[in-house]
Amino acid sequence: MELKRTWLYCRAAHNGPDSLDVLAAQQHRLEAYAKEHGLEIVGSSNDIGSGLTFAHRPGLLDFHAAAEDGTVDILLLVDLARLSRNLDKTMQYWCLLRDLNVSIYTVNSGEVNLSIAAMLRKMIEE
Repeated sequence: MELKRTWLYCRAAHNGPDSLDVLAAQQHRLEAYAKEHGLEIVGSSNDIGSGLTFAHRPGLLDFHAAAEDGTVDILLLVDLARLSRNLDKTMQYWCLLRDLNVSIYTVNSGEVNLSIAAMLRKMIEE
């Protein structure tokens, strides 16, 4: 099965006067990327809050429920920092999603591969 069923996830770091505009801009970029790459959007959610923790993120919980149900193949973000700014937690979550057969893609980088082997290959290539 080709990976196509995609969930769009947006996050703004702070609840300020421009937060809704930030989320709308991210949503627009994600929708454009999905359309350009032939991805079927099966859901979307957003959160406003810190990227240092996964706590208090109902939008991410909505996505995760879909991932556990097996109804989504790709989590699409503008960039990895929209998921988290904590590398350890991001890697742990990436591993959890990988076990659920869900890939993470970003508009800026395409498919995200946080495996140690992939990181070592990239370091050697550079």
